[in-house]
Amino acid sequence: MLSRSESRFENVFHHVNEGILICNHKGQIILTNPKCNVLFGYDTDELNGAQVEILIPSKFAERHVEHRDSFMKHPVRRPMGNNMTLFGKRKNGDEFPVEVSLSHYETAEGMFVIGFVIDVSERFEQQKRIMRINSELKLLNENLENKVSERTLVLREALNALEASRDELEQALEKEKELNEMKSRFITMASHEFRTPLSTILSSASLISKYMETHHQEQREKHVGRIKSAVNGLTEILNDFLSIGKLEEGKIQVQWMPVDVVTLIQEVIDDLHVLCKEGQQIHLEHNVDTPWITDKALLRNMMVNLISNAIKFSNDHSVIHVRVEVCDDGLCLEVKDQGIGISEEDKRHLFERFFRGKNAQNIQGTGLGLNIITKYLELLNGTIHVDSELNVGTTFRIQIPQKK
Repeated sequence: MLSRSESRFENVFHHVNEGILICNHKGQIILTNPKCNVLFGYDTDELNGAQVEILIPSKFAERHVEHRDSFMKHPVRRPMGNNMTLFGKRKNGDEFPVEVSLSHYETAEGMFVIGFVIDVSERFEQQKRIMRINSELKLLNENLENKVSERTLVLREALNALEASRDELEQALEKEKELNEMKSRFITMASHEFRTPLSTILSSASLISKYMETHHQEQREKHVGRIKSAVNGLTEILNDFLSIGKLEEGKIQVQWMPVDVVTLIQEVIDDLHVLCKEGQQIHLEHNVDTPWITDKALLRNMMVNLISNAIKFSNDHSVIHVRVEVCDDGLCLEVKDQGIGISEEDKRHLFERFFRGKNAQNIQGTGLGLNIITKYLELLNGTIHVDSELNVGTTFRIQIPQKK
């Protein structure tokens, strides 16, 4: 199981579309992923052992040493998107704009810093293009306005047509801006959510090798459990991002088929049992004896999301109730927990994309899961309802009508 978890982490480390490098307390680079090597133009392992300042323009390198020493004395996590303009230096000397997120962890060998790096050159160029277009539009409008009083009705009509074209262009630019902002939020969210599980995997993988004796089995199992939990968290994040991307592109088509709903949900519960906290139990009740015509993949994804949320937001030794029944409105599925609950204010925004409740900020998640469920239910003509009370628990009810 450990080798499988390590393999999953290695796959994420090597294939994530974000440069990752790890430095020790002396500022020496000890590990880089392939994306980082590509960003800075180095071969595999070529950066290992070099000072991190090799990746920084010379005019900033000396000052960076002071910043690095200060960070090592008082390390704090720094997210991306904090309006800092930074530049990296490639092997050939070229400089390019980057965003950098920093995190840290400690082992018996000392403190290590993890840097997540993305190239934002395209964003800079897009901003320049937008500014240039806006400047051209402004100049064109000024010239046209100066001529309005001197032109005939024909010219006025031409101006109106031009203004209409301008509105269309501005709408197109606004749409492009929204898409860029969405992409930026995805990148920032992924960077933020990947830091904690990656740090957990790295620290546990480092520590587990130190427990070699038979009587260390309990410590080994503890760190194996941390690695498994972190990998499952990464998988959940990736699944959310993949699902929302397919939904946005309209690539998800409903595959109607007879589904043994009870067996499907029992399989989901068995798969998610590894995520359960100490003493947590999941009880399944049902009165469905025949297959239901629905989309098996969409139904499974929705139940995985709801049950994993119930596990995540509930305490140790709590009970999660899952109920499936055929009701007047079709197939009814209910997931009830004894967790932290949801405030009345947060309920109004619960199904919005990226929304996280005020009492859930310190719990890992993307804020995409419930939004994805609503999109799936739109495809199935279903509905979702929530009842919740703070510090008492939450119940989600899904209704899927019979396909006609």
